[in-house]
Amino acid sequence: MRQQRVSLLIIFLIFMAFFAGVGFLIGENYQTHTPRASLNLSKVQEVYAKLSQDYLFKEKIDPHKLEYGAIKGMVAALDDPYTYFMDPKENKNFIETINGSFEGIGAEIGLNNKNQITIVAPLQGTPAKKAGLLSGDIIIAIDDRPAGAMTLDEATAHLKGKKGSAVNLLVQREGLPQAIKISIIRDVIIIPILDWKLISNHQIAYIQLYNFNEDAGKAFSDIAQKILTSDAKKIILDLRGNPGGILQEAVKIGGWFIDKGDIVAEERSSSGEKRDYTSEGNAKLKDFPLVVLIDKGSASAAEILAGALKVSNNATLVGEKSFGKGTVQILEDFGDSSSLRVTISQWLLPNGQSINHEGLDPDIKISRPGINDKNDPQLQKAIDVLVKK
Repeated sequence: MRQQRVSLLIIFLIFMAFFAGVGFLIGENYQTHTPRASLNLSKVQEVYAKLSQDYLFKEKIDPHKLEYGAIKGMVAALDDPYTYFMDPKENKNFIETINGSFEGIGAEIGLNNKNQITIVAPLQGTPAKKAGLLSGDIIIAIDDRPAGAMTLDEATAHLKGKKGSAVNLLVQREGLPQAIKISIIRDVIIIPILDWKLISNHQIAYIQLYNFNEDAGKAFSDIAQKILTSDAKKIILDLRGNPGGILQEAVKIGGWFIDKGDIVAEERSSSGEKRDYTSEGNAKLKDFPLVVLIDKGSASAAEILAGALKVSNNATLVGEKSFGKGTVQILEDFGDSSSLRVTISQWLLPNGQSINHEGLDPDIKISRPGINDKNDPQLQKAIDVLVKK
């Protein structure tokens, strides 16, 4: 049985799956724990025997399907959206996705605190973004199918699809009295890592970091070198709509602002075992006054980096409360090609604060009318804060 560790965001990528939403830490060991009580499976056997004996449509009985259904039910009883079981077909679809099947709408979905399927972030340049989906939108229906009865897996399956095909969503948006319909044409999803520009009249480097994929650290390093040779004296790091990704990439980026050896994040297991992830960078941007933009689409690695910069670099957080995803999952692949993900620990900020379910509160709370609205009061507030520094 092959085991992998997943860092941060296991919110379902719809659907580019380029490690930014998955974040693998491969090959690390962890301690397994013996269950506190053994599981009595005799009732399962009794039910199966009863079905085999009395069910009218015996020809429809598929032992493997019943087995997988029983396992899914057991895992679902934990009421943890990030702990789930995939049967061989579901696992195959997932593997194909992370190996390059990048067709879909281009948005992250997760469960809010009411267990409603919610848009975490429409990803930059994708059909979801262009169609006007916003972070925090609650999906009511997908192609007239009620989303309230779907699992995240099922919602993901309905939102995936071939380039050029359409999917119709009914979403509830904060501040609107009625649900709205949004039609999206699926496409091949190609996501940029980051953009930057110099706001020259204020000597501010404005960096938009869209995700933490496996090239994020290098891409940021290239930009950092340009900033150091530019006229920039201050920095705005925009993590709005950033769904997270690979923890090591967040640590690498944090190393440009945080002294070498200082903690960027902590991982703590249920047994209290702790592991520190420390800066290995040069902290060459440490003395630049810094504002970090966050919103409800800032999740996982984005929250970890924003929180670390606030704690260790005195960065000012501007915007809205972040998503609140701070747990760690491992992946276990079984011999029949099924797989299990299970939450084993949580991420903490350098000061020991947990972001899971809580998110990060901005120092300066300010809303934004819409992601596609050219009026950006959050960015303007960030500029105003830095002008005064």
